[in-house]
Amino acid sequence: VRRIIESESRFANCYIEEADDGLTAIDAVHSLTERGARFDFILMDFIMLSLHGPDAAKILRTNMRFEGKIVGITGNALPHDIANFLESGANEVIIKPLTKAKLVDALLRIRSS
Repeated sequence: VRRIIESESRFANCYIEEADDGLTAIDAVHSLTERGARFDFILMDFIMLSLHGPDAAKILRTNMRFEGKIVGITGNALPHDIANFLESGANEVIIKPLTKAKLVDALLRIRSS
């Protein structure tokens, strides 16, 4: 997943802020937005150490009032797992395996919404 994202970001001239777990992601978003940074989108895995993606997305939306786009990435293709991510604040959910085509399609969909 990281290789695809890193590869595509070079072509799109993007800056990536990477976090290894949900709590670190929340801290990074908080710290960077406090300094005026703006996130075009956040890619968040479902299963992460310390805090899973849906829980982190919910905190970003409710406690931090994050209004940017969140794309969930999961290997859990069951409808209730996808619904959980969406209800927690994700705008879109990509089912693993992540491919360049899936990533581009999801980003185009959230960009137009």
